[in-house]
Amino acid sequence: MLNSIAKRTFVPSIALAVAFAFPALAQRTEQPTPATPPPTGATTDTTPRTLSFSDLDVNADGKVSKDEAAADARLTSHFAQVDRDGDGQVSETEYAAGHQRTDTSTPQ
Repeated sequence: MLNSIAKRTFVPSIALAVAFAFPALAQRTEQPTPATPPPTGATTDTTPRTLSFSDLDVNADGKVSKDEAAADARLTSHFAQVDRDGDGQVSETEYAAGHQRTDTSTPQ
């Protein structure tokens, strides 16, 4: 049998060890939560949508400048071809004609 001094030091030591070990034992490894699917009706299409002339003509002056065209990567890459008169701006007519050309052919 344990003597009284051993009991007074041994029992509290065991209790202390259990108290510190319990939180570690209580932890569990959880699997990562799977990504939730998009809400019904939501689209996952990441294809950039074509902006309309009015979307690009931010200042509503009837022309799309190079700065305004920066919102549309496709127009930016073909700006010089779409700007038929070379004035540094694309009119609505030039924009429509540019879309007709690029819609029927593969952009370079």
